[in-house]
Amino acid sequence: MFSSFLALMLAAVGGQATDTTRMAREAFTACLQAFVQQSVSARMTPSDFEAQYPQQCAAQEAAYREAIIRRDTAARIARAAAEESAGLEIEDARINFSERFAMAQPR
Repeated sequence: MFSSFLALMLAAVGGQATDTTRMAREAFTACLQAFVQQSVSARMTPSDFEAQYPQQCAAQEAAYREAIIRRDTAARIARAAAEESAGLEIEDARINFSERFAMAQPR
């Protein structure tokens, strides 16, 4: 039993080591999180947040997009599909942090 648990843990660690998008994803989400926290602390209005949010973290987003595309094309996924995948992953992250801002608003 312990050996199967150890094997699962080693497989999980090994899987993390091969995630070529991890650093770019973490930089992008950390930037989004910092903007959301700053916006909540400053009591930014939802309309101001919605106006400013799309322009935030552009450099980190571009690096993350490129990392996703590199990962997918290395796995022999067509460039168009890789670009679509990147767009979806980035959209998911942005929606997630936008919802965090919305949940932090007073009712």
